Amino acid sequence: MTKGKTIALHSYKGGTGKTTLIANLAAYYAKIGLKVCLLDFDLYAPTLSMYFRKDPNLNLNDLLRGETGREVEIRDLLVDLSPELGLNGKLYLGFSSPGKEDINEIEIKHEQKWQLAAIKRFLRAKRQLFEELEIDYLFLDTSPGIRYWSINALATADLLFLIMKNSDMDIGGTKKMIADIYESLAGLGAKYFIILNKVPGALPADELRWGADEKAFESGLEKDIGTKIVGSIPCFCDIQFSKHEFLYAVNQPNHPFSKSLATLAENIRGLQ
Repeated sequence: MTKGKTIALHSYKGGTGKTTLIANLAAYYAKIGLKVCLLDFDLYAPTLSMYFRKDPNLNLNDLLRGETGREVEIRDLLVDLSPELGLNGKLYLGFSSPGKEDINEIEIKHEQKWQLAAIKRFLRAKRQLFEELEIDYLFLDTSPGIRYWSINALATADLLFLIMKNSDMDIGGTKKMIADIYESLAGLGAKYFIILNKVPGALPADELRWGADEKAFESGLEKDIGTKIVGSIPCFCDIQFSKHEFLYAVNQPNHPFSKSLATLAENIRGLQ
């Protein structure tokens, strides 16, 4: 029986920095010697292929589609970035197609029969990842909001992390999602937590305004939502407005973002 964990990152809306976080978390774990696979399960607006600047011949759409003929295996579409990035462990990437036709196909493929078949194919692929490739962590980057495919993907995870900013819209939307979705998923055995991202505190002026109130805010938010906060990542302008922010956790390990992310990564490991 596998000891690996499936981790899904989700958010009420876009713009929370979810993809940057999940890419850096996956790379950090591979950097310290673990075997990690990251799959782009945001089939409606995939971005990992652009983030990593890859254009693979096969993608997750091919696996989930399951057309007649030879079934696509998960091994067929994975890209091993470990040698390129000089990692001590393994970092496998599975990309979704950013093509208009593939995205449109997902938009109309909401019938129960297709969804059930696609999930069955993914669960088979997931077993192969854990049993044959001996993955320690499988990361799923999901579509924000309440979408049919996202809920199905979340249901396959062991640990669920809601990424949010400290805005009224994020807080209200996250509370609604927890009530509508996550409490039901918890009944299936999944555990869910909150990660605060892009919070004030990276600049002295922010620190004066926010620093003393951070713990009080987190404590109040946990009480309000009833969910544990496992990490808080400050907002760094040099990352947020970078033309191509790319794996600070690997390329700039001494950056404050990388150090905050390392703390978050260890907090997540401690949950198990």
